[in-house]
Amino acid sequence: MSATLTITQTILPSAPVGEVNPLPPVAGMPEAPYEAALDVLPEHIAANIRYGQVDTMHPYLLQDQYGRERQDAPMRLAVLENEHLRAEFALDLGGRLVRLLDRTTGRDLVYRNAIFQPANLALRNAWFSGGVEWNIGTRGHWPLTCDPLYAAEVTGPDGEPVLRMWEYERTRGLIVQLDATLDTHAPALHVQVTVHNPHPTETGMYWWTNIAVTQHEDSRVYAPATHAYVTAYDGSLNRVDLTADDSSRPASAPAAADYFYDVIGAADGANREVRPWIAALDAAGGGLAHVSTAPLVGRKLFVWGDTPGGRHWCDWLGGETGAYFEIQAGLATTQYENLPMPGRATWRWHETFLAVQVDDARRDEEWEEAVDAVGTAVIAASEALGTEATARLEAVADQAPGRMLSIGSPWGALEEAISERFGAEFIGLPGAPFQAHAPGAGDYWTTLLAGEDAEAHEAAPHQSPLSYVDGPLWERLLAAAPASWLTHYHRGVIAHAAGETARAVSHYEASLRQRRTAWALRGLGLAVGSADADAGIAHLTDAHALAPDSIPLALELGDALLAAGRADEARYLIAALPESTRELGRFRVLAIKAALADGDREAAGVLLEQRFDVPDLREGELSMSDLWQQAFPDRPVPAWYDFSMKVED
Repeated sequence: MSATLTITQTILPSAPVGEVNPLPPVAGMPEAPYEAALDVLPEHIAANIRYGQVDTMHPYLLQDQYGRERQDAPMRLAVLENEHLRAEFALDLGGRLVRLLDRTTGRDLVYRNAIFQPANLALRNAWFSGGVEWNIGTRGHWPLTCDPLYAAEVTGPDGEPVLRMWEYERTRGLIVQLDATLDTHAPALHVQVTVHNPHPTETGMYWWTNIAVTQHEDSRVYAPATHAYVTAYDGSLNRVDLTADDSSRPASAPAAADYFYDVIGAADGANREVRPWIAALDAAGGGLAHVSTAPLVGRKLFVWGDTPGGRHWCDWLGGETGAYFEIQAGLATTQYENLPMPGRATWRWHETFLAVQVDDARRDEEWEEAVDAVGTAVIAASEALGTEATARLEAVADQAPGRMLSIGSPWGALEEAISERFGAEFIGLPGAPFQAHAPGAGDYWTTLLAGEDAEAHEAAPHQSPLSYVDGPLWERLLAAAPASWLTHYHRGVIAHAAGETARAVSHYEASLRQRRTAWALRGLGLAVGSADADAGIAHLTDAHALAPDSIPLALELGDALLAAGRADEARYLIAALPESTRELGRFRVLAIKAALADGDREAAGVLLEQRFDVPDLREGELSMSDLWQQAFPDRPVPAWYDFSMKVED
């Protein structure tokens, strides 16, 4: 039968992502759980790591206002379905493929999470586990992982439906378009990814497709490589021989680790791979294979391992859904790398998610023999699909979308509009149109571009601005607009994010001369605080006084007081906050740190023994166990505070 494309919803116990943090993240990137050592890497990989680093998530705002209380809530889905397969995409959550059901066997090929629980693992903080995530931009889960995408139905020349999703990624200035369709003859999902640089200038490019798979005791992962670069949460990076060190069984992994398969190196020999692939199978040989065309040549296995932290994270993210691991595919060997993408360039590749059954008993043998057996079966199964579905995707790649299913952000249209305003080049994709007048965050910028009274469409001074922009064209537009507290403030944020502290200070001060706002005071406090902690704290204190209900502002002030050795003032600040704020996880941590810094270990211990969660605890963060050990040096860290990813000696 022909496939169908429908819109439906599923009800899951969910913790809402919540409103964005209104404070622009100008202070730098979120702390990574570890960094790679370059001395063990080939020069071409090290060069890619040094290239194109992103210093801040500006102009995005952080998503850190979620909790851990879940209630049943709908998740909106676009569903592609035929007699072989059912594929469910969460349109409001980065287009995540949350389910891939093999209807011939009743097996979910990817990890289908039974809850929706954000946690602090993404570039903007909020991230959730499960399914297949599309990652563009830079290392870390991409900025749109908890945002809606544009989506529409496109009809192939054979009448079969194609689900199209697209957006504009703001840190790199790239357009991403994903076209998905089902194979008409087998349980396989085909996805064509198109990434386009609409600008004439080069930018850094990063892509990884992350596929979560349910972990069983007998799960095994295969990829065409004899070596891998392995990272661990202690910061080490080593090249390991997979023929001597069997790391293919996720349930046996001692600790959390990334295995970046050296597939490119493996492809240089006589047994050059026809197509890059990776597969996750059970003991009976059934499971999921992922096959792609170049340039998607990187392959990776991620495991949580059997440490307290690994088990804790799996439980936090999935609850009773159970454990999972990830098989992944990317443009480079490792996820530390960025590749140069020329101006006006378009990169395109195909990815196939395929149910496979490998009956060759060699799949249980030593690594090289097992990889040969599984690889032969995977490539044969992939080639048996033929070219019908991929030809369908190629035929519609530039076709205008039909029935709209979802509306994304206004930023692609606004970037196109401001480029036109100043005679700059912005060449879009014909199949990925953006809407300039999507209501909400873009209203101020739309009216500013139109030369109208923009401030009428922005929040009042006592409320935080709704959105931010970046780049020289927006700076020119703001400079040409009538000077106000808001135009100077936005120019200060642009400069601040670019590391131009003196210019940022000048604009923040100009904004404050026009009108005294918490937002310019906060920016000024951060800008001057690195050189003069007391002056920075004075400005942050004034900002908090003007916006006492701003939880992020209060937390920044408390952190600054502690960093300056003013623990008694931090304790006074916390005591003056409403009880509902003091009970939040981050403020409890702040209170414990302040008590310890003030020499009051008893008060810190009382708070710790109350057993609480910090919903936005960062991946790799060990603050809870560290605080416990300071308060109770002679008592072991309780399980609920233990997020250690290392294997104990």
